[in-house]
Amino acid sequence: MHQKNVIVSGGALAALMALAAGAGSVGAEELPLYLTLSQSLTRDSNLLRDNNDRRSDTISVTTVAGGLNKAYGRQNYRVSASASRNAYSDNKQFDNDGYAVSAEVASEVGSNFKVTLNAGASQFLPNFEDQFNRTTRNTERNRQASVDVRYGLYGRWSVNAGASYSKVDYQVTESENKTSQSVFAGVRYLPSDLAYIGLTLYRTDTELPNRRLVTTTAVGEDIERTSLNLDTVWQVTGFSRLSGRLGVTSEKHPQDRRRDFDGLTGSASWTFTPAGKATYALSWVRDTNNEGGGTFNSTAGQLFSANKRLTNSLSATATWQATAKIKLNANYTHAQYEEDSELLLAGVTPVSSDEQTGRYNAVSLGVSYQPLRSVGLGCDMQRYDRTASVFSRAYDGNSVACRASFTID
Repeated sequence: MHQKNVIVSGGALAALMALAAGAGSVGAEELPLYLTLSQSLTRDSNLLRDNNDRRSDTISVTTVAGGLNKAYGRQNYRVSASASRNAYSDNKQFDNDGYAVSAEVASEVGSNFKVTLNAGASQFLPNFEDQFNRTTRNTERNRQASVDVRYGLYGRWSVNAGASYSKVDYQVTESENKTSQSVFAGVRYLPSDLAYIGLTLYRTDTELPNRRLVTTTAVGEDIERTSLNLDTVWQVTGFSRLSGRLGVTSEKHPQDRRRDFDGLTGSASWTFTPAGKATYALSWVRDTNNEGGGTFNSTAGQLFSANKRLTNSLSATATWQATAKIKLNANYTHAQYEEDSELLLAGVTPVSSDEQTGRYNAVSLGVSYQPLRSVGLGCDMQRYDRTASVFSRAYDGNSVACRASFTID
């Protein structure tokens, strides 16, 4: 994986990320077997996402990726792998090698069971916006695995249960290393072939063993998150599709109760394709981002800051297939951050408290050209800005990215 150039913290803007990163010329990840070579160049006017330290740079990303997506009888196998070289023209201290590998096996067992196993690992340079230390290469490494068992494949009702594990390590900011373990169980009802309604209970325990908390001697933090989610997908017509999730979420921080959260989280998306050439999409996400950048102490060891954030983001995308080979796209993203910060003396006495509302806006336009089935070309340009808040510095800038890819399948 490579340094993502315009991203808002917390994963709230997945649609924008996909637009900016798109490289596959023919949806390679959906092909039964493929090998893709790609090259992209990005010019960014504010690399570090900091108006007080503006640095323009050109980033070159060279990627080779391959994968398998094949069904054999009642089993389906998906394997993908990619490796990239990410080179910065002026800020060479950020040059890095990235990779991503994943594998999934799904198998029907007996007459009514389905078991899905998934595992993956990746390494990349995180977004500069998400880093306190922006002067060095702070590589992030991720590992994850999950299992899901579903009963009831052909009727109106089904139930499922599973578990997942993930581990995140940083090369420099080891205080943000974390391990998460989740379990879940749910039930799903299909009132028709065009819709389903599900109810799922999630429990996630996250451990940050190196984080220093609100006393000078306490090290380590546990985060306990429980969420009951109601979700649905509805194919309204042949042109319109709705999906959504609404959760009652409780997030507890036993070592720092100031960061506890109890409230509603969720997401929703709508896709509308009124004609064969145009597609419109809207997406909304509301969630916390309190696993990182939360509680930390000053270099003096006496002042501590306890922070928490709730994010609401909205993204709108329009795509037009101008010809059989040319596609145009536009995207607008707005995010709002409700952030609380409390400064404490020796972890006990409040010195000050502050509530801030930050915002982020981004507008992008892009074009892609596919002269051959195996060849993809494209360019995107983007304007972005963000106000200062507890978790982020103020910044604004522009980026232009162009890419080329060649796929063998």
